[in-house]
Amino acid sequence: MLVFDRIATVRRPVSSLVLLACATLAASAASTSAVAQDLPTQTVSDAGSIDRVVIYPTSAAVTRVIHKDLTQGLWTVRITNLPAGVNGAQLQAKVRSGDAPNPSGPRLLGVEFEETPGTEFSGSAEGIALAEKLKDARRRLEFTKQDQAQLVTRSAHVEQVSTRITANATADGGTAKADPAKAIEGLAWVNAEKMRVIEASRTLAEREEAVLKEIEAIERMIAQQGSAGRTQRTAVVKIAAPQAAPLDLDLTYMVPKASWAPAYSIRAAGDRSGATIEYDAMIAQRTGEEWKDVRVSLSTADPVRAAQPSEVDPVYVDIEQPMYAGAAGDRSGMVGGMEMGENKFKDRSLRSAGKPGRHREPGGGGMGTGGAPGSPAAEDADDERAGAVLEQLARTASVSEAGIAASFELPRRITVPSDGTRSQRTRIASFEPDAKFVYAAQPLVTDSVFLRGDLTNASAFQLLPGTAQVFMGGDFIGETAMPSVAPKSDFKVFFGPDRAVRATREVVSKVTGAAGLFGGSIATTWNYRIKLDNGTGRAISVELLDRRAQSRNEKIEIKIADLSTPLSKDATYAAGPQKTGILRWDISVPASARGPAALPVTWTVQATRAKDIEITALPD
Repeated sequence: MLVFDRIATVRRPVSSLVLLACATLAASAASTSAVAQDLPTQTVSDAGSIDRVVIYPTSAAVTRVIHKDLTQGLWTVRITNLPAGVNGAQLQAKVRSGDAPNPSGPRLLGVEFEETPGTEFSGSAEGIALAEKLKDARRRLEFTKQDQAQLVTRSAHVEQVSTRITANATADGGTAKADPAKAIEGLAWVNAEKMRVIEASRTLAEREEAVLKEIEAIERMIAQQGSAGRTQRTAVVKIAAPQAAPLDLDLTYMVPKASWAPAYSIRAAGDRSGATIEYDAMIAQRTGEEWKDVRVSLSTADPVRAAQPSEVDPVYVDIEQPMYAGAAGDRSGMVGGMEMGENKFKDRSLRSAGKPGRHREPGGGGMGTGGAPGSPAAEDADDERAGAVLEQLARTASVSEAGIAASFELPRRITVPSDGTRSQRTRIASFEPDAKFVYAAQPLVTDSVFLRGDLTNASAFQLLPGTAQVFMGGDFIGETAMPSVAPKSDFKVFFGPDRAVRATREVVSKVTGAAGLFGGSIATTWNYRIKLDNGTGRAISVELLDRRAQSRNEKIEIKIADLSTPLSKDATYAAGPQKTGILRWDISVPASARGPAALPVTWTVQATRAKDIEITALPD
C-alpha cells in the first residue's frame, strides 16, 4: 500500500503540472486570437495601373500594379473597376515590398472577388463626362459646318469680283475709263483670294474629319460602357504588415475578347542573294480597358483549353438484351478537367520588375564625364544615350519556352486601345533565313515558270501558321499561307512567275501497235519534249516536274525509257513522289538557252497490254 500510495502521490503533482501547462497554452492562444481579432483592419481602394499583359490567341492575362506605403497592421486592398469579362475564380495576387527582398515585409493572406450593382452609366461621373465631351464635339462639328458654308459664300463673292474685273478689262465691254493696271492688280487679288479659299477649305475638311472621328470614338465608348452594365467588379486582397513597409501588389486576371495572330512579310532580294522575314503580330482587343504604355508578352499557349486530354472510356460487348419501355442505361465516364495552377499567369518580367515609377530605361542617368550641359561633349553623350534607347526599343523580341508553348517578350512598351474593329501590327523580329532560290516548272499545267525560295528558319523563333505578304525586290507579289516552322526547319515560299523564263511541253509522237514476240500484245508509245527558255541572262537552276501513268493491274505494263536527262537523285523525291509516277528533273539551264537554243528535255513512255483487255483512257 505504501508503494501504491507513493506512486499515487508522485502522479498527482505531475498531472497537475500538465493541466496547468495546457491551461496556460490555451489561455495564450485565446489571448493571441483575441489580439488578432482586436487588431483594426485598414482599407484602401485603388484601381491600380495596367503594367503588363500576356496575350494568348483568344484571351489575355492582365496585370495591374498598386503601390502603397503600409503601416503596421492588417490591410484590405480593394482593386476596383475590373472589366466585365474578368473571371473571379482565376485571380492571382503577388505581394512585393519595394525592389529588394524583405523578410519582414507585407504578407498575402487571401484574395476574394466581389460584384456589386452600381449606378446607371448615364448617371455616373464617367457617363456625365463622356456626354459633355460628346456634346462639345458635336458643337465643334456644327461650327465647322457653319464655317464651311461661310467659305462657300466667300468663294462665290470672289468669283463675282473676278467676273466684273474681267468684263471691264475687255476692249468691247470695258468702260472708257478702264485702267489696265488696276485690272491686273484686281486679278492678282482674285487669285490670292482663291488660294486662301482653297487652303481654308482644306483646313476645314481636316477639322471636320478629326471631329467626326472623335465623335465616333466617344459614341463607341459610351456604347461599350453602357452595354457592359454598371456592375462594380472588385478584387479584395487581405494583407498583413508585420511592420511599416512599402507595398507593391501585382493583381493578374484573365479576360476574353483579346487575341493575337502572326503576320509575315517575306522579301527576296532582287538579285536572289538572300531574303528577309519580318515577323509581326496582329493584336486586337475589346476588353473595355485601355492598355496604355504596357509591357506585352505574346504566348502561343491557350488557357481556355483544358491542360490535359479527356480520358478514353472503356467499351464493352455483350449479348443483346430486349429493350423494355422505361429502361434506361447509364453510361458515365470521366472527363479530364482543367487545372489552373498558381503559375498559370506568371510573367517572367515579375522577377525583376520594380514599382511603375521606378522603372529604369536603358541609357539612364548617372555620374560621368560627359562635359558641361550644352557643351559638344554633353550633346554627343545625349545623342549616344538616345541612340542606345532607340536601339533597345527596336530590338527583336526575346523568346522563352515553357513546355510546348512559346512566349515572345516585346522589348518595348506599346499601347493597345480597346477597339476590336481594327488590329494593331507590331514587330516581333526581323531576320534573314538561309535561302536557296530555284525555278519550279510544271509545263503540263502552265508555261509559266515560278521562282521558289527554299528557306531555312535560322532564327530562334517558332514561326506560327499565318498569312505572309511576299515581295520580290520592291514589288509586291501577293499573299501566301505560312506553315508552322520550327527553328532550323525548312519551308518553301513562291515569289511568283518570272516572265523571262518559259517551259513548253509537246507530245512529239504517239503510236499504237502490236507488240510482243507473236504480236499478242498492244503497245502505245509516247515521245515527249519540254523546252526550257532562259531569258534571265544568267544560269539558273530549274526543278522540272511531269508525270507518267501508273499501272494498277499486272496485265498492264508501263515503263519509261530514253531519258535525255536523268531523273533527280533527291532522296525525298525517290522515296515518295517518284513511286507515284511523278517525274522530276533537277536541271541547270545556261544563260545561252534562249529562243531556238532553248534547252530540250525528252523521254519516252510505253504502255503495253494484252489484246483481249481494254484499259482506261490515258491522257497525253
